[in-house]
Amino acid sequence: MKYLKLLTVISAIALCACSQKDDLKPQEPVLPQITVSELKTENGKTYVEVDGTPFPFMGAQIRLDALINSENKPVSAIEPYFQKAVELGVNCVQVPVCWRWVEPSEGNYDWSVVDALLGYCLEYDLKMELLWFSTNMIGDSFTYFLPRYVISEPSIRLWRSNEGFFRSDYGYTYALILDADWLLQRETAAVTALFNHIRYWDSKHGDTHPVITCQIHNEPDGFVRWRYGGDGFTWRDGSELSRERAWEMVLNSLNAVGKAVQNSSYKVLTRTNHIKADNVNTPLDWGETVSPQNIFDLEGIDFVSIDAYRQTVSDIGKEVAAYASISGNYALVGENKGNYEHAPSLILAAFAAGGGYDIYDLATSSVFITNAGGTDDPDHGVYTSDLQERPGFTEKVRKIVKGLSAAGADLAVTPPSSFAAFNISADEPQTSFSGEFTSASTSTKIGFSTTEGAIGFALDMGTYIVAYSTESATFVITASGSAAVTVNAEGGKLYRQEL
Repeated sequence: MKYLKLLTVISAIALCACSQKDDLKPQEPVLPQITVSELKTENGKTYVEVDGTPFPFMGAQIRLDALINSENKPVSAIEPYFQKAVELGVNCVQVPVCWRWVEPSEGNYDWSVVDALLGYCLEYDLKMELLWFSTNMIGDSFTYFLPRYVISEPSIRLWRSNEGFFRSDYGYTYALILDADWLLQRETAAVTALFNHIRYWDSKHGDTHPVITCQIHNEPDGFVRWRYGGDGFTWRDGSELSRERAWEMVLNSLNAVGKAVQNSSYKVLTRTNHIKADNVNTPLDWGETVSPQNIFDLEGIDFVSIDAYRQTVSDIGKEVAAYASISGNYALVGENKGNYEHAPSLILAAFAAGGGYDIYDLATSSVFITNAGGTDDPDHGVYTSDLQERPGFTEKVRKIVKGLSAAGADLAVTPPSSFAAFNISADEPQTSFSGEFTSASTSTKIGFSTTEGAIGFALDMGTYIVAYSTESATFVITASGSAAVTVNAEGGKLYRQEL
């Protein structure tokens, strides 16, 4: 009886939250498939191409789910976040889209939130990584992310010790049989409809291709790493759920939902974000592995990113190098705190190791700050929660972000052996620094010196060098058989020096 009462309450809450429209438009025609993004590997470096051009991911996350679900903001209130993203200099934003928003009732779709996001991308010339928030949020299934008809279906539910626990940021807590046939049929139908709609919307707005990747679920390995044991997952009848079966559920659901994106009319790269581990085949106590390699091997997932949460240059470099060691994987830092003291050096170190970088997050929702427990600082934003700059900090981040974004395609394709990163050997840049790098590809020597605490980089492109520093610095470039060339660099200006 208790269970039925709770389910009735949850259903009523979810129904109110859906704000289902009575005038949902019929689904648009399905247009021919286009491929927006794909992976390429050259000179030992795997990178992403968007519309045939190499694209380095220099992004920041906007937690739209918290802003809408918990702070009750309308989607129109999200526009200032896009404005701040442009001011920061990123080339893409990571934005959650909840299944509940796009399918308020079974088989009926509402594209109002998605259309607003696509419009902001178009207006502010930003690309978007769509984060699909649905059945697996670090091992949990929450009512704020799932349609009422899904969370109300008892046949797809596991048992957990804290079932029905309410969180103001995510709603009521459940655990689902992630690869149940009925559930996957509904989720893949919704994802297919979503990306077919993006294709249709894009065709009506200039074919600019605003969405460039889709993240499937969120830190899905948390299902077996943290939730399975900690929350006592079992089958509904009380019988044991093995770890092997639990991990199989995770992989099957990732694969199916990823394939739905790949097979839609708007084909983009699929990825998921893995919980930190610098060993890409980290064993658990049951003798098997829960690793990014397992996920990367899935047909439906194109690459695996790392949610690093590391605040030293050495650690972030190790994380990225480990994920880059998976042959054919793009080693993207999917999340790392935006307010880490040495964020500029961390960002540069990730690119130097062969990866990309998404800042988590642009500005932290007040609900996460207010309701956080423990000693960890819950405010992760490079801006404050009310979108103000952090004095003496945000500008430092902006300087390196703008330089990396400006380097564009050259940055995307440069392997670590041809990437010189200066003044990041320690977490805190030295005020007076000098160093030299020799490119493995051409033996070109690149010297760097500063008395203003600059960090900088130089890319050996074979016939030219791309150079950038955050503050005034001097680059001395010596190609084999040629006289040295000195570039007196102004801080914040990208240089191209022909060889």
